[in-house]
Amino acid sequence: MDRLRAINYFIKVADLGGFTAAAAATGVPASSISRRIQDLETELGVSLLHRTTRVVRLTELGEFYLEHVRSGIEALDYAQDLIKDRAASPSGSLRITATPGYGRLLLLPAIKELRRKYPDLVVDVELTDQLSDLSGNEVDIAVRATANPPDRAIARKLADEDYVLTAAPAYLNQYGLPDTLSDLEKHRTILYRAPGRIIHWQADTDGGWVEARTRPAFICNIGQELVAEAVSGTGLALVPRWGVRNQLANGSLKAIALKDANLSLTRSPSPGIYLLYHQPKYRLNKIRAAVDFLLDHLVAQPD
Repeated sequence: MDRLRAINYFIKVADLGGFTAAAAATGVPASSISRRIQDLETELGVSLLHRTTRVVRLTELGEFYLEHVRSGIEALDYAQDLIKDRAASPSGSLRITATPGYGRLLLLPAIKELRRKYPDLVVDVELTDQLSDLSGNEVDIAVRATANPPDRAIARKLADEDYVLTAAPAYLNQYGLPDTLSDLEKHRTILYRAPGRIIHWQADTDGGWVEARTRPAFICNIGQELVAEAVSGTGLALVPRWGVRNQLANGSLKAIALKDANLSLTRSPSPGIYLLYHQPKYRLNKIRAAVDFLLDHLVAQPD
């Protein structure tokens, strides 16, 4: 019996909750996966899975076995990667996930340069708001907006997630410059749509947090479109400063400061944009090269 293959099948069934899902993920018939796990159970002399027509779940001993073999398989995979990584030039597959707005605007252009420098790297990028587990082997590097980076990951700050109220000079010439929070009620605004809801602006005032009243003129779930609308003169936009750094520098957008409030998209502590990875993986040539390159190209310089 190929014990290592059987263990990998067992882990996949446990993670995905059934033979059919495991078969789809591995490209191996469900019947073959089931037989290999049965062989493993025979060798161990215990049942690892409860099988019914509707669901497959771990036995108590199956849960115990999974906990111990998973770390062993991950250690084997890591050792395999280290041996394969002896080549001088970084190569192989590199999996990166990132928050969509920052990913589209800043990360993807940097990755294009990374691939140009290291043509043997195969970069697999997913732009998503879903959090990925760095502890396994599914993701090598994550770029996330968070106020509390995970303790078990190395977190390198790329930028502050501070928000700037901004508008095009042409819009301000036509409608005037808002000076106070109440002035916003007279202005057209551009709002961000998150999954399931519209994000309304929050104002930190001397009296505490309040929701800013505005007259939305455009709403979209793509940050770059909000910036483009602001540049075209549609209205006021509240966006991360890193998202409009170029527009503020070239004068196509103007930053606006209210006298009586600081605006944000959240009442929580302001997050930052972090590059996250696990320290053991940094020993891999491809991870080290990518992390160092992205930090060099993405860490925000003081204005």
